[in-house]
Amino acid sequence: MDVTNTAEPTEWEHPVQVSTALLSESVESEFDGNAVRSAAVTFRPGERTKFHTHAGVQVLYVIEGEGIVATRDEERAVSSGDLIVFPPGEEHWHGNTTDATEPFTHVYFLAERGDGELTVLEEP
Repeated sequence: MDVTNTAEPTEWEHPVQVSTALLSESVESEFDGNAVRSAAVTFRPGERTKFHTHAGVQVLYVIEGEGIVATRDEERAVSSGDLIVFPPGEEHWHGNTTDATEPFTHVYFLAERGDGELTVLEEP
């Protein structure tokens, strides 16, 4: 068992981010060659990711605020309680809106084979 408290997120600078977001400590596990990772990410107003893909499935569970999830074909507003699934290889981004006044927080779950390849794509 691994128990992690997400109450104290830290600044997270990563090539997938358009700007800096807040990231909680993550939990990880492996089974049968699959890696599973999870952490809470908070996007302050205007913060978001770039378009990116994952080698495996990514599930987001919104726990606070309102935000945006998008693919190349669709953009959707999401809020607390929403569950979003991105299949392997789907180009997508997620984050807060530029006119938001409150943070947007989701917990991500990644299930992938191997090293969990993340591909960061250029803006459209």
